Amino acid sequence: MASPGTVRLLTALWEGSLDEVRPTLDVDTGEVTYPDATQQLDDRDGETFDVLETLAERDLLYREFQEKQYICPRCEAKGMQYTTACPACESPQTIRTDRYRHPDCGYDGLREQFVGENGVTCPNCDTTMESLNHLESEAVHICEDCEEAFETPAHRLRCRECHLVSQPLQTIERILYRYYISEEGAHWVEEQLTARQLLVEILEARTLETEIDTTVENRAGEEVPVHVSAHDDLLDDRVIGAVHERPDEADVRELQSVAADANARATLVTTSGEIVGSDVSEAVVEEGMSVLRLTSNDTLRREYEIVEEVDTRNSFVGRIANIFKPQHG
Repeated sequence: MASPGTVRLLTALWEGSLDEVRPTLDVDTGEVTYPDATQQLDDRDGETFDVLETLAERDLLYREFQEKQYICPRCEAKGMQYTTACPACESPQTIRTDRYRHPDCGYDGLREQFVGENGVTCPNCDTTMESLNHLESEAVHICEDCEEAFETPAHRLRCRECHLVSQPLQTIERILYRYYISEEGAHWVEEQLTARQLLVEILEARTLETEIDTTVENRAGEEVPVHVSAHDDLLDDRVIGAVHERPDEADVRELQSVAADANARATLVTTSGEIVGSDVSEAVVEEGMSVLRLTSNDTLRREYEIVEEVDTRNSFVGRIANIFKPQHG
């Protein structure tokens, strides 16, 4: 979860260079994006919306309702358009017009049935009137496909891509939020940056040239984001460092893979002092990974604890509880 991209994003919110993350709607396509957040993240972080939601579920971000987006259930295109439809044949080709009634004979009809070349005349009783004001009127909708007339149209959503017309409850509904950093998020960022800087100072004290929030090349020739990269070309020594709050086995394996591709030693820093996963100790020992923890007095020590269960804040109960947290704008 603590990828270089997520640290970069939360740091921008914490430092104030980014006040908030707000959704942007493309009115032509219906596509919703979060460009300010995407600019901070890396491609390997995945969909920006998913990253933001994960951070919100962890209480690192507050979220505030902005709008709703509807997704087509057939082609999954985003931003379905509201439309009215005929309740008889479901066609969206309906027109709102007026229906008139002659109070004397009770005849109902549309405007063009009463208005002719010679003025306003009732087509049923041939009574001539000075204007349409002598008729009773009400709004009516006409379907151009089946010619049905009805007072209230059906509410539908129409896909911009495949043109499917659906009932709102049949579509995929997504709530879009504005995101702000929370107090817990600010504390998380401070811990991450402190641990990263302490690691850098240790490596620099050993005369390694160190880079923060950089990339290294893997065996496939791809640039992989890393928290810390340090090297001494003269001694052919290289270290790849990663900082996580509660790293799990996937984090350990990822760091090992990146370090192996870079022919480097792997160093993992945990800000909580815990690593999650019953089998993770074997992975750490087998590869000779260095594991450090951030202490309460802002030092790094070779002490950590292996726990088997993930944090309850990622559970369903934790996510539900987060919904009822106060929102800050």
